[in-house]
Amino acid sequence: MARLDQTFYPGQYPCSSERLLEPIPAGTYEVQVVDADLKTTKNLDGQYIQLELSVIRNANPDYNGRKVFANITVSNPSQKAVDIGRAQIMDLCEIFGFTNGFNDTDMLKNRILGVKVKVSDGTPDHPNKRNDVTAYLYPDGRVPGKGPLPSGTPQMSASAAEPAAAPKEPLKRPF
Repeated sequence: MARLDQTFYPGQYPCSSERLLEPIPAGTYEVQVVDADLKTTKNLDGQYIQLELSVIRNANPDYNGRKVFANITVSNPSQKAVDIGRAQIMDLCEIFGFTNGFNDTDMLKNRILGVKVKVSDGTPDHPNKRNDVTAYLYPDGRVPGKGPLPSGTPQMSASAAEPAAAPKEPLKRPF
């Protein structure tokens, strides 16, 4: 047992959950993909890629290290949802230089990109405000689909399971 040199009382300081439940302000952020996984929808009638993104650079360094989550539809009874998801996957393929295809969520891990986020109201299942990713961008903020791939964009070899330019380790959190 170790005695603390001070006594803490409920309400003396803000709880950590109060900070974590606040979404980051709407804007553009440079993020790193911390995790990517294929999930089944709650109704068991579709699949989506769930992304966990960590802010690594933006105009306000207080938001570095904050998490943003995004879901990209892969299959769904709604054709509109599938079309949006396919367009988002095409954006990621261009941003990351997956010219020989994308078929494994591990290919996304540790990669850096830009995202545009908005703040959305909660839902009955999750009543707190949340962030929604509205666009995937190049790290410098350029919009994919607006011209040829820039020179130096990493290309994937036909036999590679992961693009050669993928970082080996995730970036360290700044705090």
